[in-house]
Amino acid sequence: MDLNWLQQWTQMVSSSPTIAEFGKKLVHSPLTPSTTVGVQVYQLDTKGRLNLAGGYGINPLSNATYSAWDDNFLAEAIHEQGLATSKLDHEGLSIFSFGLAMMKGDQPVGVAVVYSKENVKNYPAEVNQAMSQVLGLWFYSLGLVSDKSKEVSGELNPEQLTERQIKILELISQGMTNAEIAQELILSESSIRQETVRIYRALGVESRSEAAKRAIHLGIIRPSAIAS
Repeated sequence: MDLNWLQQWTQMVSSSPTIAEFGKKLVHSPLTPSTTVGVQVYQLDTKGRLNLAGGYGINPLSNATYSAWDDNFLAEAIHEQGLATSKLDHEGLSIFSFGLAMMKGDQPVGVAVVYSKENVKNYPAEVNQAMSQVLGLWFYSLGLVSDKSKEVSGELNPEQLTERQIKILELISQGMTNAEIAQELILSESSIRQETVRIYRALGVESRSEAAKRAIHLGIIRPSAIAS
């Protein structure tokens, strides 16, 4: 992988006015393998969700929203702040997926995914790092980067969780209902519901499963607390 290739690739990305145009260029560019059949871009929002922002060609993942705490290659790319790969089935075909975290400085802002009909050799780590930064700056230039400042304002602060709320989180992660948690902690079910709402706000999530996943990701509760 020479410097000239990386310069051409950078020019191609930075000159793309939309995600669809970027995907179209990448799929049909001589800079990428001829087996490339799709490019999709996912935005990481302030609640840790990965939302499809646009793309070109096929998309084996469809239009679903994913979480940065799920067990999939999109979340892996975010966690590793680099490249993650997977093999997916799409309409009877095996599609190789390459997800690269888009980085703005040291902050992930999304994942760019390239789909290929055949496996291809990965680029060196330093090339992936450079591509990550280029993609992050380009994505930011399109005005698609979420405002991270909202995560630390008002009630959206995981560090303010009380010992009771952390205990409720542990029990939620074990699959217990509000009624069961109320019985365990000798509290009213109404109190548990109120505390659960506060937990959601502190973690910036909207469901019990997302709350448990994010709490584990942040080190608030241990993975061993999850029910088998």
